[in-house]
Amino acid sequence: MIHNMKFKSLFVAASVSLLVGTTLGCSSNDGSSASSKPTTSAAPTTSTSTATATQASKEDPKIELTVWAAPNGTYKPGQKAGDWFKEDLLPEWNKLHPNVKVNLELIPFDGINEKVTTAIASKSAPNVFLDYPGRTLAYGQMGALASLEDIIPPADLAQVKKSADMMKMVSVGGTVVTLPYYSTQLGLILNKSLWKEAGAENLLPQDEFRTWTPDQFKAALKAVANKDKGVYGLTLFALNEQGDQIYNNIISGYGAKLFNADYTKYTAGDSPETEKALAFFKSLVDEGLVTPHPETLTSTNALDYWKQRKNGMVVASAAHSDIIKNGLKDGSVSGPNEYMYVNFPSTTPGQAALKSEVGFGVVFKNSDAVKEEWAKKFLYWTMKDNVIFQTAMKSFDPLGKAPAWTESDPELQFLAKLATKTKEWPVIDPGWGIKGYPEMRAAMFPEIQKLFIGMSTPKQTIDTISKKFNDTITKYNK
Repeated sequence: MIHNMKFKSLFVAASVSLLVGTTLGCSSNDGSSASSKPTTSAAPTTSTSTATATQASKEDPKIELTVWAAPNGTYKPGQKAGDWFKEDLLPEWNKLHPNVKVNLELIPFDGINEKVTTAIASKSAPNVFLDYPGRTLAYGQMGALASLEDIIPPADLAQVKKSADMMKMVSVGGTVVTLPYYSTQLGLILNKSLWKEAGAENLLPQDEFRTWTPDQFKAALKAVANKDKGVYGLTLFALNEQGDQIYNNIISGYGAKLFNADYTKYTAGDSPETEKALAFFKSLVDEGLVTPHPETLTSTNALDYWKQRKNGMVVASAAHSDIIKNGLKDGSVSGPNEYMYVNFPSTTPGQAALKSEVGFGVVFKNSDAVKEEWAKKFLYWTMKDNVIFQTAMKSFDPLGKAPAWTESDPELQFLAKLATKTKEWPVIDPGWGIKGYPEMRAAMFPEIQKLFIGMSTPKQTIDTISKKFNDTITKYNK
């Protein structure tokens, strides 16, 4: 998927309901609220009025923080991804804390993990890294991340620790190292216009939470697939590891559990439902319902086809609504495109396996206690004390209120409502906390390629994937 369009997920059972389910996000009119004076108390307090720069300068130490960020999100029309950090977020921080200078660098997705791990090894890691746990939890496993439990209010921390599923996404060794004030809800976004033009709008999900079975899903793909026009209901891809999202999501929708509770085993291979799910994917290819030759395609191809109306849907977060809105204006998206969010298919009628991803931002350990304290303070302020981050990142706050950025779009409101179902429906385990997770992702797609070109059966495919995954887990747990 596309948490970062080029990278990528990142991945929780019934207990997350207390967190993602009831209320989401917070807002203010001017984009920020005052940041509190740093203390050594268990949780920061926040003011309801903006502190003056003069007041801040008397209290704040004169220090500089290094902040790295992946180039995600836009806050204003016309911005490049990530530019809002410098153009919008930092000016608000500088008003409050002019003495605490933040030097921010956007790190391109290509080679981002290598850059960070090299910095850790050379003891030149930034003070703060704004990125998702699919990458950053690995740094915690290396012992490089500071605990954030001293800056999370006790009531919030108690909620997080009650949820084993959320803890999998924000903690290492039982210690929270990623702030939990961020959540994305992923699903499929489809171009409803294609189904209307085919006279098949009735084949799209009709219930309140837009669920469908694999058979219903396949029927909808058949309605728009047109080989002569080069249009297909969906693009599968297996040329890079980002394809694991749709495969894992639908495997989960078939009822298989990906991992055991302590991440010591990949368990999807133990379930006959996984073989059925892989057979389902192979049938979509064999019946010509998806873009031909998925073994040669990447996530970028899938997104481009979707923009060009050559496929009907892609895996998506809330950010994809902006891709359509902005793309229809600048011509990068072909119209008409009436977008609609739906769930991944599930074998349980009226239900879906939810893809809810929680957590963002880390602080690296630092021998300078003052810098580490202010790094935590900056991270907390970025995530919790202003609306800029939530709006730019299209994020929900699992422990807060419904975000203002959803108010004008019924489809975004649907995603917010869908998040409430985590108290009843299964949530897909992302596997972020597994040592060797990037290796496992890389090991999966060559086996999917073999499946698609007929070099292996669904059973052989899952057996091989299981062996590779469990060998990786064993290697890192020695």
